[in-house]
Amino acid sequence: MARKRKIKARRTSSVLGGGRKRVLVVLFVPNVERDGDTPIDQDFWVNSALELLGSIFGGATAYPKARGIWRDDERAGALVKDEPVLIHCYTTPKDIQDLANLAELGRFCRRLGREAKQGEVGLVVGDEYFAIRQFEEE
Repeated sequence: MARKRKIKARRTSSVLGGGRKRVLVVLFVPNVERDGDTPIDQDFWVNSALELLGSIFGGATAYPKARGIWRDDERAGALVKDEPVLIHCYTTPKDIQDLANLAELGRFCRRLGREAKQGEVGLVVGDEYFAIRQFEEE
């Protein structure tokens, strides 16, 4: 069975004429600070994230605002409503495991959390969600 999948995947790749990027990276860019009221410069952060992901992974796409909610356990479970922009980026296993790429992505997420006064920056890599809450510079 596994052999059939490999053959099919190779055929698909050759028919489509492209390389295979199979690791999905998703970054949530909020529109408000942790207090849920103070707006942030979302366009700045979306453009910065697109440039970063484009330079280290080859490209990214920002989707229109979504509706979200986050429970801030450090503020007695306050619910913070926002309209995040979701940025999707497909990359290769090799590029996502590159320590320089990961360090740059981590620095960006910590800077976003720090400067946009967030409680958490959400990042998905593959099938794992990272709740980034420590924003100190390394």
